[in-house]
Amino acid sequence: MIPALLISVVVAGCGNADSSRATQITVEQRRTAIDSAMEHLNADRVNEALAIVSTLVKKDSKSSQSQETYATILLASSLNFDKEGNISKGIEYRQRALDAYIAACEYSSAPGLLQLSTAQLAQMMDKIEVAKKYYKLAHASNPSDGRPSFFLTQLYLLSKEWEVAQHWVHESLLRDPNEPFTLLSSALVEAELGNVSKSKQLAARGCEILPNDSTLRFMQARVIRLSGNPVQALEILMSLPSDMLSTALVKEEQTLCITQIESSEQ
Repeated sequence: MIPALLISVVVAGCGNADSSRATQITVEQRRTAIDSAMEHLNADRVNEALAIVSTLVKKDSKSSQSQETYATILLASSLNFDKEGNISKGIEYRQRALDAYIAACEYSSAPGLLQLSTAQLAQMMDKIEVAKKYYKLAHASNPSDGRPSFFLTQLYLLSKEWEVAQHWVHESLLRDPNEPFTLLSSALVEAELGNVSKSKQLAARGCEILPNDSTLRFMQARVIRLSGNPVQALEILMSLPSDMLSTALVKEEQTLCITQIESSEQ
């Protein structure tokens, strides 16, 4: 299931095969070092894990697995810096993690999932052009995966590039035609482009798949408002759970509905 509105970074290991480039260590030495580093990481001994993998990448810099492990541990270190209030160090380590992911993509013979992780980390860091580049690479590398094109859709929705968003959401639906969040994203795009009938049909299809999902209902309300029915949209919004009603996003949508209703009454 693809999350809507908020997108979180993927940092799980992907186990991609390394390129055939020669390295200075054996496969067994690499595996032993990675296993040891991950054991320390899982025990929350991040500094020890980082020491091991830092030594590893110096000797094994052209290994996708080594670079990916390095990125994962750098991210863990960045979170620790954030918790300590050392924001600048956290940013520095996330940049190093992104560089390591980019290197892992370069040296992997099957980089598709690594490219997706790279794109999501870049997006989290607000490096949007880098994110777009790696989402597009991930889309090309994984012919059956609708997630890269879905995330590209979100980026182009945010920048209000409706026609480009329409292209990417169409690509995502070709791969996963019954993904409800993709259907609602497509509905939003079509509503913004003035394709009212199509937008409402897409929104209805998505909500039928997950009828009790509050986020989908919120998205449907926006589609209906954009399609010219703010009264119905407001009714949907008012039926959302109380904790969601108190959010700034829902309050803003309610205000837009009320403004549209008042304008039509004048």
